[in-house]
Amino acid sequence: MPVTIKRFDERLAQMQWQPQAGPSPQIVDSVMAERPSLAIRGVEYTLAGAILGILIGVGLKGIYTPSSPWGPGTGTMGLAIGSAALAGAGLSLVAAVVAALRYRQMPRLMQFSSMNLLIIVMLLLS
Repeated sequence: MPVTIKRFDERLAQMQWQPQAGPSPQIVDSVMAERPSLAIRGVEYTLAGAILGILIGVGLKGIYTPSSPWGPGTGTMGLAIGSAALAGAGLSLVAAVVAALRYRQMPRLMQFSSMNLLIIVMLLLS
């Protein structure tokens, strides 16, 4: 008799299962046991990428919008927010490249950077 059939028969014997009988209490308990709730994994990274993308996108869009508080001709405020937005966009591109190259080792970075770039591009195109 092959090993798999022997193991299967042994498992059936452990559960005290008989072909004509109904399910054993162990089988009913295992089926009716409380299932773990479905967890949303990694949503915080996606949300963080979206929020940071919104901040960077609004900052970049405001750089060339004349009516914005940090737009053209606003002096120090425009320089500070514009520089931060440009640095954020540059770091977002670097994070996306790193995530694309190492997506198996860093799946959370892939979630973060893809959402981040998507939001930045959407805001710049709107």
